[in-house]
Amino acid sequence: MRWPSGTYSYKYDEDMAIFRTKTQWGLLIAFLILMALVPYLVAPDLVTIVLIMLIWIVATQGLQLLLGYTGQISVCQSAIMGVGAFTTGILCSKFAIMSYWAALPFAGIMAGLVGMLFGWPSFKVKGLYLALVTIGAQLIIIYAIVHMPDLTGGVVGIVIPAPRIGPIDFGTTEWYYLGLVMAVLATFIVKNIARTRAGRAFVAVRDNDIAAEVMGINIFAYKMLSFFIGCFLGGVAGWLFVGYIGFAQVDHYTLDESVWILGMVVVGGAGSSLGTIFGVVFIQAIRELATWGGPIIADAIPSLGIGFSMALPLLSLGFAYAVFLIFEPRGLAHRWEIIKRSYRLWPYSR
Repeated sequence: MRWPSGTYSYKYDEDMAIFRTKTQWGLLIAFLILMALVPYLVAPDLVTIVLIMLIWIVATQGLQLLLGYTGQISVCQSAIMGVGAFTTGILCSKFAIMSYWAALPFAGIMAGLVGMLFGWPSFKVKGLYLALVTIGAQLIIIYAIVHMPDLTGGVVGIVIPAPRIGPIDFGTTEWYYLGLVMAVLATFIVKNIARTRAGRAFVAVRDNDIAAEVMGINIFAYKMLSFFIGCFLGGVAGWLFVGYIGFAQVDHYTLDESVWILGMVVVGGAGSSLGTIFGVVFIQAIRELATWGGPIIADAIPSLGIGFSMALPLLSLGFAYAVFLIFEPRGLAHRWEIIKRSYRLWPYSR
């Protein structure tokens, strides 16, 4: 779709900034204040849903860095979250050698190293073939977790002690604020990486890796760095999720979950940190509505059977994939960019 025509307001220093105008800074501050008030404004069940969205944002920002900036498709981000979750469980429960909080960097680093291991073939394969490699990584990681019961607890998993800070016990509200902080940090980190030398190298590798190599960019090193950072954030999301639910179990880190995470990036718009947030909200809303509405539809139309209510969330995800890839392949971020350009027309650009 073409941009709205007219005279735009452009300034070099504003275009180089994270937020171009004071208006955008004001909107950001107002949004963060609103998010901070969510536990006091909505029902507890809705707070839980928003908390899950915040955890997804951390994981999807990592995948966004891989897919959107570097062009490396990955369908194993859920398993990478599992690596972070089980690393946390092993360190603070199985061996009990550190607290939940101290396990955070280890969960991220272990997930990043595993991501680099399975990202190694990206030097030789790309596109669909790399997607198949990462699907294999998803299956291998879960298989390894299940078949190392002495370390991981197998299919039973690992229960971790309830995290606390001094006298503060963590309930849903406390986890919500921790999730909000982690989501903001993950978004800030990924958005700023795009403005660095490494970020520009990522984009060059995505656009044309051969040309990037001719220009002197070490494409293998930057692909590995991208996999490490993207999977590090996935491990952090796993750390956050396992702390909230209190146990690590492979059922939470299936291939289906990886497809959901990929859908959030695709629908939101690969290459946009803000679009990733849009995608998480949109896809999670579809998931919640389908989970809630499936049994109602199945009861109203008995011929559909009980399997329909279980399949409806994935059917809805598939439909969203099809609609966006056909009609808006650049995702919700592109739609938002069109709206922004409409009010950047002179004289409304301030």
